Amino acid sequence: MQGRGWVTHAPHMNRALALCVVLSSTAFASSQGDWFASLYSGDGVELRNDERVFALFAVFNALGFDQGPITRKDPVPRVSYHPVRQVLRARVIGGDPEVRKAAEAFFDAHPATLRRYLSWVVQGDAPPFAAAPKTKDAAELKGFEQVLAKAWTGWKLEEAMQSVQGEYRKALKGYLPVIDGPLARARATLKTPDTVEALLVVNLLDAQNEVRGVTSESGNEVFLIVGPSDKPNVEGLVREFARQSIEPQVNKQVAKWAGGAQVLREAQLAGATEQTVAEYATAVLTQAVALRAMDANDAAWEAAQARYFGIKDVAKLFDEGKPLEGWFLDAMRQVETRRPAKK
Repeated sequence: MQGRGWVTHAPHMNRALALCVVLSSTAFASSQGDWFASLYSGDGVELRNDERVFALFAVFNALGFDQGPITRKDPVPRVSYHPVRQVLRARVIGGDPEVRKAAEAFFDAHPATLRRYLSWVVQGDAPPFAAAPKTKDAAELKGFEQVLAKAWTGWKLEEAMQSVQGEYRKALKGYLPVIDGPLARARATLKTPDTVEALLVVNLLDAQNEVRGVTSESGNEVFLIVGPSDKPNVEGLVREFARQSIEPQVNKQVAKWAGGAQVLREAQLAGATEQTVAEYATAVLTQAVALRAMDANDAAWEAAQARYFGIKDVAKLFDEGKPLEGWFLDAMRQVETRRPAKK
């Protein structure tokens, strides 16, 4: 497996200041002995850091990726960042400007989605990024490996990443005792083949509570890339795992859902944030999988049902044993029937 890595614990009296000190210490970075270690849960789920994801989000942050909780709106918005991200942003924004120029030029010429870049990078080589991924769909971003190589050396990202091992270790260890049960129940609900492997990657350079999932070209690896959070975001992780198999099926079937546009409008008025019918249908189904996997209580189901209409009835359809494509329209009819306007 490419790109495995680890992390150590910076003192907590002043985490941002401590991280600044550590980032400047090459001696500290070179002293870490478990740089390429991975953790494994009881069920064999791999939990690790990933140099490729670290390098990609270092580039994103340098070029203006500022998603995160807004702690102040006026007079100038202030975004809250994890201490690792805060220090890394200072490093790369103030670092070699030639790296940023190369990245800007590449993004201008290749305006693909963030998820597309993430999918590309986890299928590619580890540093020093000598070659592009060899997958069939990687051609559109060929050459980005050169940008990552510039960033890795120009911003000394290996040194930066090694110096914050403790923060990553802390985040990874938080997931160890809590992911096996929910993920196993989600796999059972989705009838996920045993050949499909889930890998958890922590990314402290992303927004708070963000979870992003991408699947390898073979379909046998699901990368679940979790951002910083106050406690392990297991529900978000399960939703993203479910999305990998549900979203493609929804995209195939959603044009048949005649009432979808009206339901989406009503759901948005009720607080749903999805922008398309396909996104909303996917959210209903993935949330249903996640709540089952988390053994959610009635209050959690009721809260979800306020914007994902009929989600409890949708969840019961999982027990029928049919593949998703066989009951998608049945599930969406439950959503239509249970929406407040219909009542």
